[in-house]
Amino acid sequence: MTALIVAAMVLALVGHLGQLADMLFSVHMAQHLLLIAVAAPLLVLGGMRIALAPLTGWSLFVAVFLFWHWPAAFQWAARHPVAEFLELASILAAATCFWSGVLGANSLGAGARALMVMTAAILTDLPGVVMVFAPKAICVMPHENAARFGLTPLSDQQLAGLLMWVPANLIFFGIATFLFARWISDDPHHPLVTS
Repeated sequence: MTALIVAAMVLALVGHLGQLADMLFSVHMAQHLLLIAVAAPLLVLGGMRIALAPLTGWSLFVAVFLFWHWPAAFQWAARHPVAEFLELASILAAATCFWSGVLGANSLGAGARALMVMTAAILTDLPGVVMVFAPKAICVMPHENAARFGLTPLSDQQLAGLLMWVPANLIFFGIATFLFARWISDDPHHPLVTS
């Protein structure tokens, strides 16, 4: 489990993906996806917990996600290395808070957990939907080089929106479906992860 966590975080933050993220908005969003939907749940499944009330973790995650996907905040992070570090660290921390409430031991039943995942998925889809259907590029990397990869800034943004929308939903709704199945099973309050 530890190796998977480290691999997801290294893949998201360093090496070629990190370099490409400076040039392509879609790769930057792939970083977010790896942190939110892979690294954070693996951290929780591996034993790391951030002990907040589940609704507080949900609220923090949705607020942090929406803040960093607001174009002005994104541009600030893209232009300043310290702000970019803050962006990625806060997204990972907030996602870990969220998944701690969903996957960890608490008083919530599986039905409430499924609802938390589904509502988070819908709310965090909003920036992706805007990116896909925007008539012009609203989120462009400062060192954008989409043409080098056969893309325009708009098509790069649309690809980023699709990444946020489709693969993320496969993970979120897959977990929500599993939780829903737990809800209708014999032991709906049994945590997915025990300490």
